[in-house]
Amino acid sequence: MSQRQEIAIESELIDATEAAVARWGLADTTLERVAAEAGMSRATIYRRGVSRDDLVAGITARAADTFRTEIWPALTGSGTAAQRLRAALEAICATADKHLPVLAGMYLAHGEVFHRPGPDALVVDVFAEPLERLLRDGTADGSLRPTPPTVTATVLFNTVGWGYIHLRAGHRWAPEAARAAVLDLVLRGLLPDPIGTQPESVTG
Repeated sequence: MSQRQEIAIESELIDATEAAVARWGLADTTLERVAAEAGMSRATIYRRGVSRDDLVAGITARAADTFRTEIWPALTGSGTAAQRLRAALEAICATADKHLPVLAGMYLAHGEVFHRPGPDALVVDVFAEPLERLLRDGTADGSLRPTPPTVTATVLFNTVGWGYIHLRAGHRWAPEAARAAVLDLVLRGLLPDPIGTQPESVTG
């Protein structure tokens, strides 16, 4: 796809695609419904050479851009890997809040966007790779217990990301309550401290 087409999608159709996904869910989002949200005909979208896959890729890229911005301080900041991992997981929650309606619409999308198919599939690299890097750092500095980093990064993204989205969009929890409940639970499972010890190494 040319740069000109990408700009056209971003300016005229990405918002409409997000609105359609938020209204109908990803599985039932069609070009007709995107066109209706954009106030144009499906033929207009076809004439631009834009497919449904292009539009879904566009909203995914938008969420990925937000995630990169939110997670950057966690990857470059000071502190132990456990502290930076908590900041990275908070970045997942912050990204979810900025795109909550559309991500909630993707929640039952059978992994169409954020996963690769198959029983051994892992989450797409742009989301899992930073978490994997922090898990490896945590093993090295002793602030996190050793785990299979690639698999654990995928579990973290899914558990924190979709768990947080479900609590926010499905149960209408406040951001602070949902974030604290999800993060404290998953981080306790990664700390080297005995069960029941306060996770002081990942606070502050």
